[in-house]
Amino acid sequence: MFLDSAELYDAIYHFKDYARESALLRDLIAKAVPGAQTILDIACGTGGHAKFLKDTFSVDGVDLNPDYLRAARMKNPSGNYANADMTDFDLGRTYDAVICLFSAIGNLKTVDRLERAIACMAHHLRPGGLLIVEPWFTPDQWHPGAQYIYAGEIGGNKVCRMSVSAREGNLSVLLFHYLRATAYGIEHHSERLELAMFTRAEMTRAFESAGMEVRHDPQGLMGRGLYLGWRST
Repeated sequence: MFLDSAELYDAIYHFKDYARESALLRDLIAKAVPGAQTILDIACGTGGHAKFLKDTFSVDGVDLNPDYLRAARMKNPSGNYANADMTDFDLGRTYDAVICLFSAIGNLKTVDRLERAIACMAHHLRPGGLLIVEPWFTPDQWHPGAQYIYAGEIGGNKVCRMSVSAREGNLSVLLFHYLRATAYGIEHHSERLELAMFTRAEMTRAFESAGMEVRHDPQGLMGRGLYLGWRST
């Protein structure tokens, strides 16, 4: 997929305020887990949060995309990064906090995979630690037909992405079209992204099935909310 490029990802999402979000995360983790020192970032992408969290915490990451992981290592050279599926990995250690942000959880598509992923995250959380998951939209929040456009730069080249939303059952569908200008002309690429719209009940049940206490924050980092889970034993 065209969005598999770390350069393109960072160019399109340059609007995302990682510094502000990381400050909120820092305060949230410090209050919930006093003395916390370690974070595991699930579906870490290109390491936008670790870039700002690394001065306070030791941050490791997991992602499926090797190109994203290379970019994350450049932003956080001291971190350990693993190429793995969030539903099935074992790093052999636990962390004070585990985070899964920017609605990456929606990529799981089914409730079964959601529950497996939350269980895997809980497995990597020390007793008393905090799991933070930023959800995608719920079915009642999704608006098919919505249109968006974002622009950025890669080196000296301009790039833009236009999208329109659709819905197929419990899946939200995003149809992306990209234009990238180069010295030789304009490239066009397109792709389709499908994200599951899990309900609050499904998200809550996944945490509880993993033996965690869970609380929902409706605002979160950027208006999409947060699920906060505690592993007590």
